[in-house]
Amino acid sequence: MRKFLFSIFALLAVCTAGNAQISGLNIGYCNGEVSTTPHREFCSTEKDIWVSGAIWLPASDINVNKGNEIGAIRAGLAQKIGIDTLCVWLRDKLDGANLAEGGIPKADIVKGWNEIKLNTPLPLDGTNTDGLYIGFSYHQSSVNQGVSVFLTPTPNALFLKHGDGEWTDRSDEGMLCVEGLVYGDNLPKLNLRLVSIDAPEYYIIDKGKMTITGEVRNIAVQTITGFDVEARIDGIDEVYTAHIDGELAYQDSKTFEFEIAPAIQTTGPGKVTVTISKLNEGDDLNMEDNVASDVFDIVNHDYTRVMLLEEFTTEQCSNCPRVASYIHDMLEKDKYKDVVLAVCHHSAYYTDWLTVPCAYNYLWYFNAGGSTYAPALMLDRWTPNGASTPVFNPSSLADLEASANYRLSRPAFVSLNIKTEADLEANKLNINVSGSRSKEDFCVNPPRITVYLVENNIAAHSQAGASGSFIHQHVVRKVNSDWGEVIEWNGDDYSYDCTLDLRADYVFDNLQVIAMIYDYDANDATKSEVANAGTQYASDFSVVNGISSVVGNDSAKGIVYDLQGRRIQSETLRPGLYIINGKKQVVK
Repeated sequence: MRKFLFSIFALLAVCTAGNAQISGLNIGYCNGEVSTTPHREFCSTEKDIWVSGAIWLPASDINVNKGNEIGAIRAGLAQKIGIDTLCVWLRDKLDGANLAEGGIPKADIVKGWNEIKLNTPLPLDGTNTDGLYIGFSYHQSSVNQGVSVFLTPTPNALFLKHGDGEWTDRSDEGMLCVEGLVYGDNLPKLNLRLVSIDAPEYYIIDKGKMTITGEVRNIAVQTITGFDVEARIDGIDEVYTAHIDGELAYQDSKTFEFEIAPAIQTTGPGKVTVTISKLNEGDDLNMEDNVASDVFDIVNHDYTRVMLLEEFTTEQCSNCPRVASYIHDMLEKDKYKDVVLAVCHHSAYYTDWLTVPCAYNYLWYFNAGGSTYAPALMLDRWTPNGASTPVFNPSSLADLEASANYRLSRPAFVSLNIKTEADLEANKLNINVSGSRSKEDFCVNPPRITVYLVENNIAAHSQAGASGSFIHQHVVRKVNSDWGEVIEWNGDDYSYDCTLDLRADYVFDNLQVIAMIYDYDANDATKSEVANAGTQYASDFSVVNGISSVVGNDSAKGIVYDLQGRRIQSETLRPGLYIINGKKQVVK
């Protein structure tokens, strides 16, 4: 989602009902909060140098305070060591003359907020046309990390200058902790700000609906009880309206949402613009901060999302049964049946008798081959924002379900239909995966397909951390290719074939084929997101070649051999493939 943030007023005082009794308000982007976390990337590493920072507020933010004055500036510092002078200023240009200024000596400088009175307050007469820069400059006698920044990209919220260098706009990296303080007898009464809106990343034409969420903040002295919003889609004349109820005193914020059904028929990029059009209490004094936009992609249709859960585990891992129980409990719930598939790679904490070669290669996903651990999971090989790897260790079942719910909410733009033919004469599975895409660029890189043969209900040899018997589920037995094979498209359709060998020790009825289509970047483990997945169980395989019959366990009589030629007592048969009286038969 893309958020467009605007400057935020945070009012200073204690609220009372109706009109708030306040002595002043602050104007800026950080909402009265200051960061004391040093960020060396925004600071100078030189000694005996001036460091300056500023934000810019548009004219509408200044003029709404007509009849009042800016009397002080608060400058945030993440560190005070090495700073011997701190001054604040107001300018109409970054390199222009100071319209107002103030300063404090070294003894008064503190970590956090430094509130500094202007030598002469700046009156606001409502005629500003250029906006206003609010900034500070400090002199450091030694290396210092004093610039206070929140790492929230915000337009016009972070301008920096070191020494005699040029001003640089680094607003795409964060927001500076500096704000002006406005005082007077004519503080604005009605001013609701639309802080941000979020449209869904995709609009699906077949579904015909879109839910828009937003955040508003009351930045004036009168309590607001409700407001109207309007939404407009580029290229469509219709206006979609909604009324939002809810009391907001000054400095209060509120998240809201409303649904629209736009008549969009053409795929491609789209844009929605939302406007706060009316307040219950009267006219908003600054309509320029009542508008925000977001963009989205338009797609004709999508497919049911099936999530792939990959577990790293081994019998040597004493903590792995805990996460295995989370997976089992989750898959037992109706909401996850048929939409969550699991495969287990026996690696990351040593290996065991169920480890197959691909399990070694997938350790690359742990920080691209760094330290490994188990238990560990990947959900659709998806990397959350801010994470360095798609691998994580869930702290609880609720933690696992929360992540799974997010993945399942994502639209899927490719389908998978699996047909498996079991050739028991040749001991092979012939697998065909076919489907279609509804969006050509659903992957950044050419999409690849991976097909796993998985076996369930395997009795453990010796599982650490388990009390009593332990049964392995979702064990990867075979794979078509460790990193998949690039799909060949016929228009928007594909059909992919592969063959996987069967072994005599596999229990046929416990087999399962799982296929996934994903985005693979050999240079970046965080860019391997699974686009969709699918499965077929042994009960739905078609069985061909050399099978005379399918019988129940109690019907398997006579001389019985397994496929390795060993004589077996017919009374002890498990489901699988056997030679009974000289003929291949499947025992159910």
